[in-house]
Amino acid sequence: MGPDYYSVLGVKEDATGEEIKRGYRKIAKRYHPDSNPGDLEAEKKFKEAAQAYAVLGDEEKRREYDKEQAAAKGAGRNEKKPAGGKSGTRKPADFDFNNMSSNFEQFFGFKPKSSQVDGEKINPNKKTEANPIDMTEMFERYMGIKK
Repeated sequence: MGPDYYSVLGVKEDATGEEIKRGYRKIAKRYHPDSNPGDLEAEKKFKEAAQAYAVLGDEEKRREYDKEQAAAKGAGRNEKKPAGGKSGTRKPADFDFNNMSSNFEQFFGFKPKSSQVDGEKINPNKKTEANPIDMTEMFERYMGIKK
């Protein structure tokens, strides 16, 4: 997750365009390089504020930024199902880069180290098709080949 541009400018997430502009001007005036010559920390904060305003000051960039932030916050959340059944929202898949074997098993239903196959994970919809990836039938239909 990147920097929180709202906190950089000292405004709330539901701030208006005018509030964002005021927040930027306040920070920019405080940390401007002309007011703080040679102060690297002030220069850094000035650049952060400029970047935050470049994103939040533009409506389209702000919408995209808000979507990214919401997705990042949602991915980090541990959602639980209600006691009575399934939840209406999907829980993001937990992916642990330190344990690739369990990730492989989680997504493909196959344990690579022991060569065990979990049929429930491979075929959760109980499809009877022998090879769901076999493209022969589609190719034959496209090419007009009749059997």
